[in-house]
Amino acid sequence: MEHHNTSLPPALALLSSERPRNINWFQAAGLLFGDWGTSRLYVLGLAFLVAGRTSFYLICAMSLLILAVAWAYSQICRIYPDGGGVYTAARQRSPLLGVVGALLLFADYTVTASLSALDAFHYFGLGHHKTAQIDQQDAGPQIVIKHSDEGTAAELTTFPSDIKLPTDIPIRYQPGTKQLIFDGDMTHRQRDRLLALSADIEYQKAVRELHRQTQPQPLWAWGSPGLWAIVAIILIGLLNQLGPKHSSGFAVFAAAGMIAITLLVVVFAVPGVKWSSLNLGNPLQAPGHMWQAFVGIVLALSGVEAIANLTGIMKKPVYGTSKKAIAVVAIEVAAFNIILAIIMCNVFPLSRDGHKEDMLAFLTGHYVGHWGELAVRLVGGVLLLSATNTAINGLMSIVYVMSRDGELPASLQRLNGFGAPSIGGILATAVPAAVLLFAHDLETLSHLYAIGIVGAVAINCSLCAFHPRLRGWYRKWSMAGLGVVLLAIWITLAFTKLHALIFVSIVLAVGLTFRQFTRLGASRRPKPSLLQQAIVEQLTPAALARRRYLLATAGSDRLATAAFEKCRETGASLVVCFVREVNLSFATGKRLTLETDVAAQSLYADFLARGHQYGVPIIPMYDVGDNGPELIAEAAAMNGVEAILIGSSRRGVLHQLIKGSFQNKLESLLPPEIPVQVIHPNEPVAEKA
Repeated sequence: MEHHNTSLPPALALLSSERPRNINWFQAAGLLFGDWGTSRLYVLGLAFLVAGRTSFYLICAMSLLILAVAWAYSQICRIYPDGGGVYTAARQRSPLLGVVGALLLFADYTVTASLSALDAFHYFGLGHHKTAQIDQQDAGPQIVIKHSDEGTAAELTTFPSDIKLPTDIPIRYQPGTKQLIFDGDMTHRQRDRLLALSADIEYQKAVRELHRQTQPQPLWAWGSPGLWAIVAIILIGLLNQLGPKHSSGFAVFAAAGMIAITLLVVVFAVPGVKWSSLNLGNPLQAPGHMWQAFVGIVLALSGVEAIANLTGIMKKPVYGTSKKAIAVVAIEVAAFNIILAIIMCNVFPLSRDGHKEDMLAFLTGHYVGHWGELAVRLVGGVLLLSATNTAINGLMSIVYVMSRDGELPASLQRLNGFGAPSIGGILATAVPAAVLLFAHDLETLSHLYAIGIVGAVAINCSLCAFHPRLRGWYRKWSMAGLGVVLLAIWITLAFTKLHALIFVSIVLAVGLTFRQFTRLGASRRPKPSLLQQAIVEQLTPAALARRRYLLATAGSDRLATAAFEKCRETGASLVVCFVREVNLSFATGKRLTLETDVAAQSLYADFLARGHQYGVPIIPMYDVGDNGPELIAEAAAMNGVEAILIGSSRRGVLHQLIKGSFQNKLESLLPPEIPVQVIHPNEPVAEKA
């Protein structure tokens, strides 16, 4: 028997509500790099902020975790080729657990999209930028868990001698750096009190500058990163309405640019590394502090769940496509992050928080020059927008799959002409944009990050450790061990980032409420008939992936045997197209449907029974109209069939009549690649001459 595992054509994908498989490994790698590759734009600075020169060991540990998660998800994608995210794995154990896992991902992708888009426009130079603190004071090797902000600085060459700064205002003067420092956000009243202390022009200018820098920028200002982040999210959402194949091209372009910039930094910096005097800090510090510092930089795992959710639209074989994409990106990210950590530690002196938001750009400027820094800011911003794209695509996939399984309203799985969920895409775009309306600064968004994805990945790995398709004790124990580590990270995050825990709790509460309303509505709808249940039960994903032939019938099953033999020989499914031609015009009355046409129900019940005997899946098509050939041609096009089978009850004149009239009319409506074949009861198929 010959089986064909070709991808579903777009029209058929729309009919069966399955998205077309059009993502290759290169495009999938671009989508994954859009998240993992972005990590070096902020993880380097964050790690140095927390651990100073000891950050090298934290980044090494983070790279090992990325490689471990990459291995785990290559196995998960093999186990679940039609969607391997936490939702799929957890749903097999409990539908409720699957929904919880999906909502954890929804929370993470929402914050990822909002934060990445916002940070992109900070890289592009928008928004307030606080003056960096002195770089002459090196961070040292100590881990600082509760890091206090050293404040905003303004240059003040000479401090007026007649001023005594008030003790109830967090302001101070550093003579060594000739800077006036203010901690926190300066109120208008504090500004006025400070200005009244002296009429010195330079002092007045410094106070006004401090006040300007510490004020939160209005969202609706033209130079607001939050405003442009919202605009970017909306545009990326529109791009995703064209389908992931189109949007992945953007991710591939951004990833290629980031790799080029990284190589530029490495090529210029590595020859200048002073290996003999390189200070990599002290890893032998308090284990609790080292663990908490490590947990604080576990931020970039979202992309791997996005790739697992995209296996349903990856080109086959899915395992090969996903494994190559994940491995290439994981190795690049792990290796170059370690190299960049060495390059960062080679700079001396380097303050702990001087470049926490733009460390990679600073390193490029330090080793390459001003033009290199500008290139990193441009490409880094674009890559952050690519991370936004990956997150929005992940949100679309989650919403689509949950809607398909009856956990969310059915309207969310409606596909547009490009095979993308239209309403689901709108939701996936609107939620991250709405978050930015309430939180449009990086500090606030950062508190909401990580806890969602770590929880989701921990659930997925823990459940897959017991999956029967994960063979070999070493694979099972490795997967289980990774799940335990991730669970420990999640618990630590829950206790140390309470804002994130509250945010995730809100998402879970809202999502589970909508789930309950959806299930309540479904329970009130009429139950499907036995015929509908029988049709659905035999239409498995494997059955829908087969090649197809269409049998045109006006209500008879006399051609069934010949059609079933043809399909069994070729490993095809049979589309049974029953067209009831009605040429009467009724002033009143309801249109016939499969649910109300008793004769059609009897016909399809017979075809289902015989199809079960032959091992041939049945795809029913029912329509009513006054133009049979046109309706049959439409059904053939929607199903992407290889041929249409028609018949006659006798040979001779009647056969010639059908061949010369109905068949010719049908052929005139079909493309050349769909032939019409005339068959006879209990006889082999006669190929069209």
